Amino acid sequence: MLKKHYDIIIIGAGVTGCMLARQLSYYNVNICVIEKSIYVCSGQSKANGAIVHAGHNEEPGSLKARLCLKGNKMFPDLCKQFGVFFKQSGYVVLAFNEEEIIGIKKLEKQSLVNGVNVEIIDAVRLAEIEPNVSKKAKIALWVKDAGYVDVHRFIIAAAEHAAINGVDFIFNTEVKDLIWYDNNYKEVVGVSTDKGDYYAKLIINCAGINADHIIRKAGNNDFKFTARKGEYYIIDKSEGKILNGPVYHVPTIYGKGCMVTPSAHGNTIFGGNSVEVFDCNDISTSNSGFDYVLKKSCKLIPCIRNKKIIAGYSGIRSTLDGKDYFIGPMDGVKGLINIVGIDSPGLTSSPAIASYVKDLILEEFLNLKINKSRKTNYNIKPLFRDLSNNEKEIWLKKDPRYGRLVCRCENVTEGDIISAIHSPIPAITTDALKFKTWVGAGRCQGSFDLPRLISIIAEELKIDSINILKGLPGSNIVLGYSRDFKTGKNDKVYKRKNF
Repeated sequence: MLKKHYDIIIIGAGVTGCMLARQLSYYNVNICVIEKSIYVCSGQSKANGAIVHAGHNEEPGSLKARLCLKGNKMFPDLCKQFGVFFKQSGYVVLAFNEEEIIGIKKLEKQSLVNGVNVEIIDAVRLAEIEPNVSKKAKIALWVKDAGYVDVHRFIIAAAEHAAINGVDFIFNTEVKDLIWYDNNYKEVVGVSTDKGDYYAKLIINCAGINADHIIRKAGNNDFKFTARKGEYYIIDKSEGKILNGPVYHVPTIYGKGCMVTPSAHGNTIFGGNSVEVFDCNDISTSNSGFDYVLKKSCKLIPCIRNKKIIAGYSGIRSTLDGKDYFIGPMDGVKGLINIVGIDSPGLTSSPAIASYVKDLILEEFLNLKINKSRKTNYNIKPLFRDLSNNEKEIWLKKDPRYGRLVCRCENVTEGDIISAIHSPIPAITTDALKFKTWVGAGRCQGSFDLPRLISIIAEELKIDSINILKGLPGSNIVLGYSRDFKTGKNDKVYKRKNF
């Protein structure tokens, strides 16, 4: 049974919240993470380009630049420790005309100030690094320490590490308000949710796109947030290897712009436009958005125009007016730390943000002490497809369910699914299982594996199939049965919802 009183409450189970929960789980404190969705990485962190940036585009001296650079250096060892895919591929930023060449040279100077390993390369060298890049590119900035990661398993591994160290994850629970000591609006002592009240000595706001609501509950309306939507599209892995690393255009005032990148799963992804939206729940894709990102992406890599596209998705990211991250307490308010405006390169910065906030807590809030019983290392359970042949034989002897294929496109087995359902952060929706195993993410987009996936979830959780969700509450995949199984008579026919 979950407690109602903690030392620290973290709002939000995105990459920042999960990395912070993991960092703080080493200490002798009681922590919970409250998340309005049913699984981790279900909000702003879900629709992420998965790029590990190096800090070339960040304003020198800014918190964003410092934390991006530090996080970048932490990523290789951290992913190795997690057992998560990461490739330090480097990436190139292209210039097509004289004005953009000037922009590349400015980026080079900025990169050197930030301590980023870069090099300006000509068209000949560019073609050697990325043979499929546009022949119209004049020069490029080669950002050597950048790369890409399996972003979902990275976040899941951080959350599971925190969970095995005793952190409580409270899902399907939305924070509605802050609770104040003696109603004086000077000290926060808890949060009010749609499932009841929770109390703590310290509240940490990692609510992503909804972080501004928490700040305004604390009485500060000076923060100006802009919600921007980015659309991405996935090319079938059957098209083969198109790129060695991500490819960008010279950035604009709205961000790094559209890119084309390889993914951890063997696909190629393009997109990442930046459209201001007023509905933070609007994660729709559009014909106009697709046309825009395809045109921009084909300028970088012309050959993607005729490639097979198997899926599209979009995500909302929160940009704070002033562009830099805001991390810390608010004047005149005790018991609350805000971590807001964490847009790109937020994924890269996340391990450094966790360390930064831990030091801030040590210095100003709580007297944290290391708990020697807590595990400092954690390796997420590998998927069966990634094992050696000898390891596969051992696993099959222990559990033959690893020999039963559920997802042909991504080679996900029944054993993988069952393991994910019973993991330290249980994956109990089809979206959660996709994030952890990549089931249903291939060419057929789940048309082959969805019926079997529903059966496995129902069997393992001892629930009826009509209670199985795609993701958020209300996203039931099956609404009912077409016949009464006891009598065999046809009953009312229910239609599946479209998502």
